[in-house]
Amino acid sequence: MPQGEIKDKKTLSLHGKKNLGFYIAIMAFPVLQFCIFYIGVNFSSLFLAFQKIDVLSGDITWTFSNFSNLFKEFSSTTLLSDTVRMSLINYLISLICGTSLGLFFSYYISKKLVGSMFYRVVLFLPSIISSIVLVTIYKFFVEEVVPAFWFDTTGKTIKGLLENFDTRFFAIAFYVVFIGFGTSVLMYSNSMSEIDPEIIEAGELDGVSGIKEFWYITLPMVFPTLKTFLIIGVAGIFTSQMELFSFYGEAAPEKLQTFGYYLYNQTESAIGVSEYPRIAALGILLTCIAVPLTFLVKYLLDKYGFSEN
Repeated sequence: MPQGEIKDKKTLSLHGKKNLGFYIAIMAFPVLQFCIFYIGVNFSSLFLAFQKIDVLSGDITWTFSNFSNLFKEFSSTTLLSDTVRMSLINYLISLICGTSLGLFFSYYISKKLVGSMFYRVVLFLPSIISSIVLVTIYKFFVEEVVPAFWFDTTGKTIKGLLENFDTRFFAIAFYVVFIGFGTSVLMYSNSMSEIDPEIIEAGELDGVSGIKEFWYITLPMVFPTLKTFLIIGVAGIFTSQMELFSFYGEAAPEKLQTFGYYLYNQTESAIGVSEYPRIAALGILLTCIAVPLTFLVKYLLDKYGFSEN
């Protein structure tokens, strides 16, 4: 074998080793983090769900009582059933209002109509501004500005939208939908911008209206992105907090609490490790509901969803 060819192979082997070392160095930390905070935590929760820890002695007993006690709580109290109801309502609002409006705004931006860049910036702002800052501004607006404006307009005094029992849910739901536009509008509009202009031009030459263009051309072309958001939304039904912690801290009204907020609050306020088995069992129970539901939605979207062809 020629000397130059042997030298080239050694050089390539050295570069390969350097690239492998760089790759390992870059990936080591995120892989370690995944193993500890995802695999480790979930395995720990799985074991905790079948344990009973004595408060005084710390002795561990393996049992199924955590699950049976949860079923009793569902049948004897309204708190857990109310959190299920609120979680589903929050998901439906995000699905119907958030998804439809997100697609509409993205289509408007992709067509580069009047003010499209302004709307893109405004809708993406919640993704880059601190949640606490946004909530503080929003609370001031609905608690101070809206009542003052109503009084100046009608001469009547009203409570703040968060203080009023009849309006606080709608005020929070509006905020949740608004801050959800950032990522979705960015992803949808980027997907729409990748559509071949010749397809759009062919539709325009055939006299396709804006609505038909959106329904028959744009929506099928961005459906893979839409499907991803829909599946993620189902998987997060029982983890969404509906921003309640940002609004109320640990004192959110029971009628507003979602399962995501309830689980976080229970974990945060747990006095000791003896309370973790019940919380872990509740998480396992919700996972058993969310996982098959997520796969069912994925199957239905794959079978009956839009096709690009």
